[in-house]
Amino acid sequence: MAILTFFLVILLAGVHLSVKYYSKLMEQPRKPILSFAGGASIAYVIVHLLPEFQKVQEEFNKLIHIPKHYEDYSLYLVATVGFIVFYSINHFVKASEQNSPHRSVFIYHIGAFVLYNSFIGYYLIKGLKQEPKAVVIFTAVFTLHLMINDVGLRLDHKKRYDPWGSLILAVSVVGGWLLGFFITLSTFIFALWFSWLAGGILLNTIKEELPKERKSKLLPFILGVAASTLLFILI
Repeated sequence: MAILTFFLVILLAGVHLSVKYYSKLMEQPRKPILSFAGGASIAYVIVHLLPEFQKVQEEFNKLIHIPKHYEDYSLYLVATVGFIVFYSINHFVKASEQNSPHRSVFIYHIGAFVLYNSFIGYYLIKGLKQEPKAVVIFTAVFTLHLMINDVGLRLDHKKRYDPWGSLILAVSVVGGWLLGFFITLSTFIFALWFSWLAGGILLNTIKEELPKERKSKLLPFILGVAASTLLFILI
């Protein structure tokens, strides 16, 4: 399975290096494939991530002896922090949009996505059931999701994003996979990283689909939700 996941993580990394060759993805109105990808990401969060989230939260609560009153909320609070972190960075990006976003904003934005992408690589080799069907479906959905993120980052940061931004994010996916290949994170660290990512996925998908200027497509979005829901039920 390590060999299969290695080839799949290279595919995921390649998304950040190849989107620039498809300039039509940056055009408005939004291409249907991006709305389909947004729907697939939302389905991932609701159908696959939340059930897994509950399992991880139970282990996390037992590990650090969370008071019973807070057991149902522990990692949801961390997910909320992840949502707020990405929302705040996006807010500062938009606030400086009339000029080019400040260099420090760009660095923080890329830094947040390094953590984001690294976990995707780690989760591919350590967080999923190590079965071909599971890892292939995960890779298919996240190929689409990383495409959304890459298009959004290119629109936000324009020329500043290439070459280093896209290269750093591509390397971070592989870096997360290498981390998982050599070590297994403690339940505590995995749970915090996992829940932070969940909040980030939700925010990044919503911010790409809802703004009026994106002119998203409803039918492809619904099809993306439906198709991915079916796939994750089959995992």
